[in-house]
Amino acid sequence: MLEKGHVFVYGASGVCRVDDICVRDYGSGKKEYYILQPVFDLRSSLSVPVDSPVFVSRARELLSEAEVLEIIDTLPDSEAEWIRDDKERIETFRNLLEGGVRKDIAVLIRSLYLHKKELAERGKKLRSTDEAIMQRAEKLLYGEFAWVLGIDRKEVINFIKNRIG
Repeated sequence: MLEKGHVFVYGASGVCRVDDICVRDYGSGKKEYYILQPVFDLRSSLSVPVDSPVFVSRARELLSEAEVLEIIDTLPDSEAEWIRDDKERIETFRNLLEGGVRKDIAVLIRSLYLHKKELAERGKKLRSTDEAIMQRAEKLLYGEFAWVLGIDRKEVINFIKNRIG
């Protein structure tokens, strides 16, 4: 069981803090809930049953600073083959995001970024579905990196660029 004030990564909500633990009845009887506050979206909050298997599957501890730096440092050597079939690519990317392995998400962002750059050189744009996945992946990963490194989310891209030169 988490304690009030604990900060962790929760699914698509990104970095969250446990603001409260309380008993509520949402129509299916009284249950204990975590009240989660996404740290980069102060206008929303989440109520999640403490004993929910979904909660357990989506909750991940924050990376350490050393783990974040290791992911960044290995990015130049990481390359994912571009999947040409749109449906297969989108499904693969969504599975990577849901899997929550940050190294995989970083490689996904890098692959999309390189493909976007290649398309721009030919006067083309990234497909809207790829762009949406890239934005979702960046929101998740850059939020965690910013929190762990103690920098603003807007500074993460420059931090990465400066680190890998």
